[in-house]
Amino acid sequence: MTFEARLAFLIFFFLCWTVVALFPWIATTIYVRGRGAAVALPLAVVAAWAAGIFVPLAGMRDATGFFVSLLAAFLAATAGSIAGIAFARRLEAARARPAAEPDDRLNS
Repeated sequence: MTFEARLAFLIFFFLCWTVVALFPWIATTIYVRGRGAAVALPLAVVAAWAAGIFVPLAGMRDATGFFVSLLAAFLAATAGSIAGIAFARRLEAARARPAAEPDDRLNS
C-alpha cells in the first residue's frame, strides 16, 4: 500500500470520527441552549479521535473494529461534550463572582 493510500485511509477515519463526534455535541448544545458550546466542541472532537485511535491500537483492525471505533468515538464525544460544558460553566461562574472588598477604605 502506498503512502498516499495510507494517508487517505487515515483522513477518512478521522473524518468519520469527527462526524460522529458532532452528534452528541449538537445534542448537548441543544440541551444547554448553547451555553458553553464553543468550549465543548474541541474537547468532544479530540475525545472522539482519542477513542477512535485506541480501538485499532488495542488490536481490533477489521471491519468490526471500525464500527467499534465509531461507537467508542460517540461515547467519548459525549463525555467530552459534557466535560466541556461543565468546564465552561465553571469559567463563567468564576468570572461572574464579584471582587473582594478591600480591608482598608479611604473614606470610611
